[in-house]
Amino acid sequence: MNKGLWLTAGLLAMLGLMVSGCSQPKPELRPAPVTGVLPAEHPTDFPENLRWLTEEEKEIAIEIALSTPAALEWRQKEGQYKASIGWIALIPSSSGEGYSGYRKFEYEIVEKGIPRGTVDVTPPGSPERIVSVGVPEDAEIYPDVTIVFGEPAKWIVSVAVDLKAGKVVYDEDYPFRTGPTLPK
Repeated sequence: MNKGLWLTAGLLAMLGLMVSGCSQPKPELRPAPVTGVLPAEHPTDFPENLRWLTEEEKEIAIEIALSTPAALEWRQKEGQYKASIGWIALIPSSSGEGYSGYRKFEYEIVEKGIPRGTVDVTPPGSPERIVSVGVPEDAEIYPDVTIVFGEPAKWIVSVAVDLKAGKVVYDEDYPFRTGPTLPK
């Protein structure tokens, strides 16, 4: 029986050591301090379409956008509309058909360019990786015509236009909202 008592005491001692080892706090990893904005040197060239448009090209893009079914419907409902031009980056779907998403940019982005790809901006010595994400490399850039119908605004029609082909590439329409809609 003396042997069994020693065996039990030994097992309890080992168990105690194991539990106390598990409860030790692990050293905390902290990223290196970052000051200011990290420079993300994305390639910004999308030479196919991203450029200043001529007044004639802007007019053509607006005409094409106004010929979409949603724009035609809203022109009959509301005589007043305002059109503006920006840029849209359409992200191709991984299935090969259509687009999986988009990002819109103001017209003046031509000056800076649209950031594309993923750039690692991890500071030296940081244990965590930090990346700056632009639009995917395979994004397609088109002029984006936004038409706001009504005064006050009631409906928005947004159209991506391929000026070379003279056609609509992507369009959507939705009600104009100024903020969250509260339940009635």
